[in-house]
Amino acid sequence: MAKYAFSPPLPQLPARVAISAGVPGSDTAHLQPIIDFLKEQGNTPATGDKFEYNRDGLGVYGFAQPLDIQLLQEHFDFPSSISLSVDGLHDSRHFVRIQHTPNQPARRFSFEASQ
Repeated sequence: MAKYAFSPPLPQLPARVAISAGVPGSDTAHLQPIIDFLKEQGNTPATGDKFEYNRDGLGVYGFAQPLDIQLLQEHFDFPSSISLSVDGLHDSRHFVRIQHTPNQPARRFSFEASQ
């Protein structure tokens, strides 16, 4: 009888996908693998499958469901300019975000009649 028991080899984890810090000429192209991955996981785009920019220039790509930040950290290798939090992913170099954007009813102006 063997003195030492051998266990089967541990399964190899897939390599993390490296996200670049940016692509010349685009503020968002380097984030496309993340968007594609989230859509493959069943997340539904909430901003028309595009980045929307507010008056301050912040670009937001919204999803109808909350993002699984832990899954993103396990699947991707992010540069230091991209941070993840419970609010989503923020690229400080390009001033863009990927986040959960719940469908909220539009605000009415004070002169509009309520229905």
